[in-house]
Amino acid sequence: MVLEASSDTSARCLRGRCHDVRMARRSVLMVGLGTIAQTHLQVLGRRADVSVVGGVDPVAEGVGVPVFRSLDDALAAEPAPDLVVVATPTETHVRLVREVVERTTALVLSEKPLAATRAEVESLTDVAERVRVAHHFAFSPEVEWALGRVRAVGWSRPTQVLSVFHDAYAGLGEARLASYVSTWVDSGPNQLSLLAPFVGPCEIGAHTDRRDRAVTVLEHDGGRTVLTSNWLAADSSKQTTLDYADGRQVRMDHTSLTATVLEDGLVTEHVGYAGHAGRKEAHYRGLYDVLLSDPSDARLGVPLAAELARLLEAADGAPAVDLAWTTI
Repeated sequence: MVLEASSDTSARCLRGRCHDVRMARRSVLMVGLGTIAQTHLQVLGRRADVSVVGGVDPVAEGVGVPVFRSLDDALAAEPAPDLVVVATPTETHVRLVREVVERTTALVLSEKPLAATRAEVESLTDVAERVRVAHHFAFSPEVEWALGRVRAVGWSRPTQVLSVFHDAYAGLGEARLASYVSTWVDSGPNQLSLLAPFVGPCEIGAHTDRRDRAVTVLEHDGGRTVLTSNWLAADSSKQTTLDYADGRQVRMDHTSLTATVLEDGLVTEHVGYAGHAGRKEAHYRGLYDVLLSDPSDARLGVPLAAELARLLEAADGAPAVDLAWTTI
């Protein structure tokens, strides 16, 4: 994964124009008003610098914003949007993103994944400067804190990373599970996007995927990353541990939004979360803080989306991981 976040926050631009934080509120159009769109609306509704001018959905009612039944109707209305958020099924993202880019001057934020394949993502290369992707786990408070901490003290790439994502999906019926693909396809992009600025470029070394469980080994400069995901769990639980040279370690708990730093086996910092937002809301608060102040941040960019799609596809042809599957 290649990721270098922008360090220039003095000129923060949207739609090709630099915005001061004191400028007028920006107009936001939401395309798709399903479950994930409600989190977007919740976060946007608490911001003083934006105004949600409408949503596009053929059947939604009572969502607190004007509802247009078609994108044509929404784009014909005033005011014209400064930002269009696409929160529809993955297979519709590329078509809708391109249509919005061609018909408006708005910046477009697509829910992740931007597309199911690398080829589809790269079909948007010519308009990439106007497209951003909601890799929300990368903006979780504990991840932002850990990235800032590692950069501040000048630690290099980690020598070993273990990222473990559990979800209690085993008891869901087939109808609910139909909206999920597999632990690798659903959790893998979240793990990869949050780790990208820590580990840099990487390649798939081995991979085993049984839909409800997956293990992936990645090789990168100076070390190795292991990703595991599992739907056979009593509750949702997600953690990542990064080991650095000289006995230094950062542990992030993505469920409680906390972090711990150890040096030579001793705890030197413990980071708590004093915010009142729930986990997912906290992710999107961080995402919009960055998107609306510095949309050039590479964690939001199409190149990262293309790299994640490449890694997901490369896993299909990778050697199997040597492990035993056990259920208790």
